[in-house]
Formats: sequence, structure tokens, C-alpha cells
Amino acid sequence: MAAAEPTASQVPQITGALQSTDTEQHLADIGGNVGAVWRGWVNWSPGNGTFNLQISWNVIGINSTVVITASEIDANGNRFVGAAPFQVSSIAPGNGVVTFKINIGWNSPLPMRTDILVFN
Repeated sequence: MAAAEPTASQVPQITGALQSTDTEQHLADIGGNVGAVWRGWVNWSPGNGTFNLQISWNVIGINSTVVITASEIDANGNRFVGAAPFQVSSIAPGNGVVTFKINIGWNSPLPMRTDILVFN
């Protein structure tokens, strides 16, 4: 039996984010073949199941390396490890956006936070 596709109202939506583009932070030089590293986070409305999600951020380019982690959050937005598995896969950066797949393995919707690292 095939799983039903989630309706638009079930897809997690962004509820908060921090994505600085301040290049004047005077951080130490990265070195190697990495010129810049950016860190941000996004809080999402509750969801469960598997979804394709996107984060728009102008520091992401087609050749960026993007790392995304996901955690369940409490009512105050604090991350914690609960019983539900959160899995991120199929991360595909584009110009100004990254698309990824998230699977929240729980039978009821849970709020989450994704943390994002962008290497350019």
C-alpha cells in the first residue's frame, strides 16, 4: 500500500530563522580551499512523515557544500533528542536556495529546527 502524499497544510513551514550575511564579522581566515563558512538555523512548524523542504539564503550557490542537521524542539525552541528519529537526506544546493528531504519518523506532527552550514 503506497503512502499518501501529504497535503500542503501538513508540510512543515518556517516559523523562525537566523541567517546572517554579515561579512564584517572579522572571523579568522578559513584557509585551504574554503573561502567562507556560514551558519544559520530555521525553526519549522510541526510535521511528520517525509517532505522536500527548501531554505532560501543568498550565501548558497550551485557549488556550495551544505550540511543540514535536524532536531526536535520544545515549546521554547530548544533542541533535544526525543524518541522520534529525524533524518536529513538528498541535500541539493542551488543559486540562493537549498532543497533537502526530511523524514520525521513519528505518528504525530513534531516541531523541528534545522541547523545549516554553508561552505563556499
